[in-house]
Amino acid sequence: MPKEERTERPSPAGPARPPDQSWAEGAEAVGAAESALPYEPTTGTEPAMIRAGGTAPAAGTPATAAARSRAGTAPAAARSKTGTAPAAGSPDSGSTTAAREGGDATSAVRMGDDAPAFARKGGEATASVRPGDDATTPGRTGSEATTPGRTGSEATTSDRTGGEATASGPSVGTADASARAVRPVGAGSEATTPGRTGSEATASGPPVGTADASARAARPVGASASTGAAQPAGAGTPAGADAPARPAPRPGPARSGGRTRHTVAVLGAHLGGGMLAAILARAGIDVVLVDSPHDATTPAGETTVPYTAEVFELLARRYGVPELSALGHFGQLPAEVRRTSGVKSSIGFVYARPGAPVRPHQVVQFNVPSEHGESHLYRPDVEAWVHRLAAGHGGKVPQGRPVFTEVRGEAGDFTIELADGSEVGAAFVVDMSGPDAPMLRRLGPDPALRPLRHSSRVLTAHLRGVRPLERRVDPGEGGTPWTGGTTQVVFPGGWIQLVPFGDDRTGGTGLTSVAVSLDAKLWPQRSASAEEDFQQLIRQFPDLEWQFAEATAVRAWTGSEPWQYGANTAAGDGFVVLDRSAVRCDFTLSRDVTLTAELVHEAAAHLIAAADSGDWSVERFRPLESFQAALIEHGDRLLRTALTATTDFRLWNAFCRVWLLHSMFAALSLKRARNDALATPERADRWRELERYRGAGLWFPVYPGFVALFDDMDRLARQVADNRLAPGVAAERIFGQLRRASFVPPLFAFGDPTDRYYNFTPLKRVKVLLWAKRRAPYMVHRVLTRGATVLPDVER
Repeated sequence: MPKEERTERPSPAGPARPPDQSWAEGAEAVGAAESALPYEPTTGTEPAMIRAGGTAPAAGTPATAAARSRAGTAPAAARSKTGTAPAAGSPDSGSTTAAREGGDATSAVRMGDDAPAFARKGGEATASVRPGDDATTPGRTGSEATTPGRTGSEATTSDRTGGEATASGPSVGTADASARAVRPVGAGSEATTPGRTGSEATASGPPVGTADASARAARPVGASASTGAAQPAGAGTPAGADAPARPAPRPGPARSGGRTRHTVAVLGAHLGGGMLAAILARAGIDVVLVDSPHDATTPAGETTVPYTAEVFELLARRYGVPELSALGHFGQLPAEVRRTSGVKSSIGFVYARPGAPVRPHQVVQFNVPSEHGESHLYRPDVEAWVHRLAAGHGGKVPQGRPVFTEVRGEAGDFTIELADGSEVGAAFVVDMSGPDAPMLRRLGPDPALRPLRHSSRVLTAHLRGVRPLERRVDPGEGGTPWTGGTTQVVFPGGWIQLVPFGDDRTGGTGLTSVAVSLDAKLWPQRSASAEEDFQQLIRQFPDLEWQFAEATAVRAWTGSEPWQYGANTAAGDGFVVLDRSAVRCDFTLSRDVTLTAELVHEAAAHLIAAADSGDWSVERFRPLESFQAALIEHGDRLLRTALTATTDFRLWNAFCRVWLLHSMFAALSLKRARNDALATPERADRWRELERYRGAGLWFPVYPGFVALFDDMDRLARQVADNRLAPGVAAERIFGQLRRASFVPPLFAFGDPTDRYYNFTPLKRVKVLLWAKRRAPYMVHRVLTRGATVLPDVER
């Protein structure tokens, strides 16, 4: 039995390549990769391998054993959801930011078994919660009850930048300051004068961050953002969630000047920033979440795939924030978010040629039943909910949510200026705000951002009145309506992604997100207007021209050329630059949302470990920088390959199968790695296997054949792009790999170009399980079968 080969750790610039690449230069790449791993499990314990960046504490042990012991299981009430306030009544009606403003910046009023909240009026007086301070509608359960005077949606703030704005109903922000769990940040004080409305008046008292430790440590995970009451598990708490007791607040980096400041400031109150702030607050770190000027206007990804859902589940289980799993389980999202978002039942690819209708045999559709319920995420409402979640777990939020305007100071003593004239102090800054991120300027004289090799221009909008494509392009006998999921219309040099929202997907009032990606060489910009540019594009495709004939924009068209970028470096003295501040990629294939979730998972581990060890040095965050660089490189390769594949339907047909196989087994492999870690709570290094980059965007144990298959597809696509190989020849070689590879279930028929519909029925699932037990390689067998873990209750 051959011994398992080990690869070198990646360099800071990305994953390391094996010294001998000759094996990857032929059609035998996958077979060679399979031979590098034993067919059966090996014995013994694999030594730890640390990524590039030195011998910093392992990111997989973010907290001390005493503080984060997970040997026990928290009661169900302590694991239930928090902060599920209703979002805007309907997307794009009136204002797309309505759900983010007004009173949603408050968190739980501590009640029941909670430690009391404290009024900041020169002493630590226990607050008495009076009826009406934060009035709620009687009988509301499972979501945050609304304040009297609000009808169907959050009250809309009239101006977010000029100070605290007046809402259309009684604002949550007007409750007695002694009953507020989230207090205004600014001018060194966190208390407000009770009874003040329409403006912010600070009161003398202890500065922000000096709350009694017991009050923060005792907050129940299931506290409602409005009443503190525990909420039903059905609102997003996974069964058997691994929810440790909240650790005591951790001390932050040394501060100068004697002024109390938060340990961490997260710039960017969008999906990524909100999730990270919720995790850090749950871990006992004093964190403040600050809005960016571009949070509500920057286009963002809106779809998930099964792999994305597994990353969300990992965030929930590893860091004890069970509500985050709802992002990967559509049915567990709050009703208000589900109503404006949408379930994703399929992903379809329609190949179009200029000047001709779509050919019936040039469509592919994957209908793979998901155990999660994949999602179309209407970001304004989803991000408002995640913001409330962060506040509900103890994250600080500036009152009224003014955006930041500048960051001054240095490591250990940063001052963040806000648009309303107040200030926020922090010892460490995580900048996730966007391409003009203030911390990018501190990374050196060289340009902070670089264009990626896949460089296209991107047009985006939200439209109403988009006609259902199935009325024009028949999905086929084995397909389902295109509007049931995400549809990507592919053509030489680009694609258009269609994401329908809400229940009314086929009517004239249905809302559809449209994201266009165009190779500027083949599709140069012809108009200064993004909308006119889009109209000129679709006029060349008869089916698209029909589909958008009556569509009107409700979120204005945006255009950018080039769109993609990546950061040259990410770690600085007292800060890191992550997510949309460091990378921007296409929205296709769910890369935007998936990348955000992956970076939050990795960043949280490093930040919690830094808080535990007291080491906030630049070198401590070099491994995080390398991890982000590796994922940027993977996304760049994936999109370059996809763009090349658009030149010929045969090549696209092969490409999308490799992508689906990669995504499916990545999800299953991550799930197995997560369950293996949860099955050994006594091990301090149980998350170690999720800390090593393995290539092809994978950072957890995975059968190496998948990495080799992706690498070989990328190699063939580069030859096509360089005119060294015909697209049809490349496609046939990829199909040949899919037919021969021992890890591809034969039932999938991925190697058959004519089998273009995938409906994974329960009977087919059983047959795949039988194949996995009898014929699949051991690592594939483990990820496809249940019961391989000693902790069956964590299987989902």
